[in-house]
Amino acid sequence: MVSKNRLVIECKVGIYVVMFLEILQTLIKVLLVFSILIIAFGLAFFILLSKIASDQANHLSFSNIPMSLMRTFSMMLGELDFVGTYVNPFYNNQLKLAIPSFVILSLFMILMPILLMNLLIGLAVGDIESVRRNAQLKRLAMQVVLHTELERKLPQMWLEKVDKMELIEYPNHTKCKLGFLDSVLRKWFYNPFSEDSAMDMALDTNDDFIDTEIAKQKRKLKEISRVLEQQHQLLRLIVQKMEIKTEADDVDEGVSPSELRPLSAYSTGTSRWTSPRIRKKLAAALSFNKSMG
Repeated sequence: MVSKNRLVIECKVGIYVVMFLEILQTLIKVLLVFSILIIAFGLAFFILLSKIASDQANHLSFSNIPMSLMRTFSMMLGELDFVGTYVNPFYNNQLKLAIPSFVILSLFMILMPILLMNLLIGLAVGDIESVRRNAQLKRLAMQVVLHTELERKLPQMWLEKVDKMELIEYPNHTKCKLGFLDSVLRKWFYNPFSEDSAMDMALDTNDDFIDTEIAKQKRKLKEISRVLEQQHQLLRLIVQKMEIKTEADDVDEGVSPSELRPLSAYSTGTSRWTSPRIRKKLAAALSFNKSMG
């Protein structure tokens, strides 16, 4: 189990291992569902072809039930041997039930090699596409499962030594007692694909993935804003076309139509005061200022 998961979490190979496992699960499920057809056709071929008096291998494969089931499964993959199994016995008068045999064979060729195999291919293609879409999340989930299983199986004493609340790292201190020799060896025999380099490459890959996702989200937000602006402009045009009044256009009770005129006498430009009460207060304030002057 651990070796399988270790193979799965590899960056370049893991996606294909996940595809293989997903298709294998789908294949097992489909074969369990349609195994009734394999058993039915295998028993039918055993009944119809087991009594042919011939020493040929294609007729001996239907001599007993297990061999008949295996031959039916191989026929499902395309190995029909139509001439040797059906045509020659028919013309040699060895095929006693010729019409039922050909009818069962016709049904088998339609249902098993054509219908069932195309169904399996379609399901496999769908599984591959789903795995490609969720490959990154699938790999991370399997990494979590692997680490959890390893932590559960390790002794508690080891976990207490590894699990530390804090760790002090001195980057300028040499971790090896060889000193100068260690630096020379690292310079000449440094592996560019070491664990640190692999970690840096993984971090760069994750950063590129995050930047790509952020750019996608920004483009989506811009598109949403543009659509909302278009909807807003459309609603304004609809309101103007249908002459729908808003709350700013409502007239207070007890206000005469003459009071709704713009206060051109009290302002040099076009007034933006739309409420009649505010206009009355503004007119009173201006008249009071004139009387005081």
